[in-house]
Amino acid sequence: MTGFGSACAQSASYSVKVEARSVNHRFGEIAVRVPKGYQPIEDRLRRLAAEYVERGRTEIFVTVEEFHGRQRTVRLDKELLDGYRRAFLEAGEALGLGGALTLDMLPALPDLFLVSEVEVDVEEVWPLVERAAREAFGRLAAMRAEEGRRLEEDMLRRLANVEALFAAIARRSPVVVELYRKRLAERIGELVAQDVDEQRIALEVALFADKSNIDEEITRALSHIGQFRAACASGEAVGRKLDFLLQELNREANTIGSKAQDGEIARLVVEVKAELEKIREQAQNIQ
Repeated sequence: MTGFGSACAQSASYSVKVEARSVNHRFGEIAVRVPKGYQPIEDRLRRLAAEYVERGRTEIFVTVEEFHGRQRTVRLDKELLDGYRRAFLEAGEALGLGGALTLDMLPALPDLFLVSEVEVDVEEVWPLVERAAREAFGRLAAMRAEEGRRLEEDMLRRLANVEALFAAIARRSPVVVELYRKRLAERIGELVAQDVDEQRIALEVALFADKSNIDEEITRALSHIGQFRAACASGEAVGRKLDFLLQELNREANTIGSKAQDGEIARLVVEVKAELEKIREQAQNIQ
């Protein structure tokens, strides 16, 4: 599911802003971007975000404004400076020129001055980051929940269509057996010049009825539909469970289509699978 949330937190020394956005993804993935020097909080943010989102790709962006700039120091590399001095003298002697190293040359010499700054105190900033992050994640989760509600309504509406199609298949099944019995009787009648062996017809019809019986598949399909509704009503993270139930419903539909050997049931099965595919596309966005 998609969503966005942002929040800020501030102290006398820092101002922190956290933005979190999520997009549809089959699995759970959390990416964190923090300013230089704040890498130690990345894992903490991932664990915190996992409390709010379990599925989808979530990107977290953290910005930190430091009201009091970090203390910087500049150190002169004296050994390197002495090396530059000797090198200038040698170059001057080799070219017959003056080789004195002057002060205005120093800024152009690589790595001669080493600038360093005090490392950020992550423990001092973390409470602000955590406060802003929880608020941002809460807003993100609320937006995802609203989208989830709309997805649930659409899925349950389509699931009702699937249930009605399975009911139509169940009503059609006995008709298929009766039609087969009549066709079989007609065929046998043609072959034996109306001397029809009723027991033979009854046996063939019984074998066909047993082979084409789809009662178990219908029962399992209706059970899966009930479980699907219950999962949606549970209020838990059920995305993967819904995926599994849809796979099972699709499997039952395929079995019915192969066993029934009837054009009308085949048409109904195609409609079932089309609705299941639309539900599956939505379910992949559910946490």
